[in-house]
Amino acid sequence: MFATLAAPIDSIEDACEALREADRLTARALTFIASRDIGSHAGLPTEMLLVLGARRTGADARAMTNAATTLRTMPATHDAFCRGDLSWSQMRAITTAVRSVDGAGRITIDQMIQDDAHALSQMDPDELVAKVEDAASQLRPDLSRAREDRQIERSFLAIQGHLDGSASFYGEADAGSTATIVQALDALAEAPVSPDQDDAPSRAHQRMDAWVGMCEQVLAGTTTTPTTRPRPRLIATVDLKDLQLDAAQGATVLWNMVGRPPRITPLATQTLLCDATVQPVIFHGTRPVAVGDATSTVSSTLRTALIARDHGCRFPGCHAPVDWCDAHHIKARIHQGPTVIDNLVLLCRRCHRRVHRYRWTITMADDGTIAFDRPGHHHRSSPAVHPRE
Repeated sequence: MFATLAAPIDSIEDACEALREADRLTARALTFIASRDIGSHAGLPTEMLLVLGARRTGADARAMTNAATTLRTMPATHDAFCRGDLSWSQMRAITTAVRSVDGAGRITIDQMIQDDAHALSQMDPDELVAKVEDAASQLRPDLSRAREDRQIERSFLAIQGHLDGSASFYGEADAGSTATIVQALDALAEAPVSPDQDDAPSRAHQRMDAWVGMCEQVLAGTTTTPTTRPRPRLIATVDLKDLQLDAAQGATVLWNMVGRPPRITPLATQTLLCDATVQPVIFHGTRPVAVGDATSTVSSTLRTALIARDHGCRFPGCHAPVDWCDAHHIKARIHQGPTVIDNLVLLCRRCHRRVHRYRWTITMADDGTIAFDRPGHHHRSSPAVHPRE
């Protein structure tokens, strides 16, 4: 047993060192687990032995077993963990991030960690985890897209009524929708109050008040029109050497939440760029050298005309209403597609992602019919407004 574990803890520094030593002991234990076929010798799965012998919960035992497997294929990460430069909490997050990455991808991430070895002990723990998660997303963009699709498909708001007429609310939303909701609530909520102030309302309480106020505005008919639908604000980080958005990396959604702003996939970036408030920031390496104005792509006047023409999502077979729709550029903005009525069509978020992901070709005829085509699939959307004879 290490002396540091037997020494008294008289300060926060001692407490932190004891926790770091516990992480180093965890690394030694996982190194042992990774180097032996424990199950065949003990007659029980490793997870069960950790539950029974180390009093670990089932979830923690699985995390340790998975981490031991990960350490076999990532030697630099293993060394950093044993040195104490990586904590057990970081190791758990890294194991989760690389779970779906193949062997070659793990080698790439392991090399990245080795390159940062000199700075790991001083680096913000969440910074390294974020780098690993971003690297894993770039190595498996299909999984990142699938995760975003699931977030959108599973978005919901549940209301559980109580006998006294009150209710509990619970829901989930994708990153873009979350940014929009939080930005709208914070725009209406009162300024945050210091928690040290007596009887200070929590931010959650203030946001609930803002939500109720928003609903009252809608019922009173004083809310803004759909032509000024609130949009999440994107920051497009652009490197000076090429002045173009990296095709392998998505944009960052700004939100008023604790934690790292979420980096969305290139697919979600392309979808939102059709109809979002975008602010370019030009970088030279890691130093910002220029910031452009935040601009909204589609004006309120143009959106009014688009709503009057399309009445909702125009993808064949979809009947999503106007409030669910984005303005999609038929010829993409990055290909110099103009923001004019004849180059725009309303698509709901699900259909919008479908068009970008599977590269549907959209053609608008003079009579208002819109053709949606891709190899083996040809569909037509009739005009929502018919000209008078």
